[in-house]
Amino acid sequence: MCAWATWRVAARRNQLLGSPAERGLVLGGAIVASLGAVVLAAFVLPSVLALAARALLCETTTFDEAVSPNGRYRAAVVQVDCGAATGFNRQVLLTRHPFWWAPETILYFRQESPLRLSWSRRTLTIDGDRTRRSMDRPPPDPILWGGVLARYSGPKE
Repeated sequence: MCAWATWRVAARRNQLLGSPAERGLVLGGAIVASLGAVVLAAFVLPSVLALAARALLCETTTFDEAVSPNGRYRAAVVQVDCGAATGFNRQVLLTRHPFWWAPETILYFRQESPLRLSWSRRTLTIDGDRTRRSMDRPPPDPILWGGVLARYSGPKE
């Protein structure tokens, strides 16, 4: 929007602006605003395309969902099955409102491990049935993502 408005001024710079320096600044600003819009689109577009590709190519089943007390974050336990070649996996996805198109995987399991989610302020607790020692790659404790602190809680060792 800013790039469009700046280009409108740049197109009419001879009528709106007096000095050549002002005209040059407006033209430079229009170029910078356009480049910024292109860079922003380059960052947003891949996550939107990846989400669309996963929805088309893989079957995703949601097992549990929990919304943070302030409504800003949504956590979900999903199982993603992309066919016989890749198998399936269980993931805990965290999404910040309103960026629904960019969920972030914060925990990943290759097995069918039952997981339950609960919130307490900005802390997400992920309850599972596996001990940390039984995992190939135990998750870090705590898991930090944006303004959220996530902890995996399994049975005692």
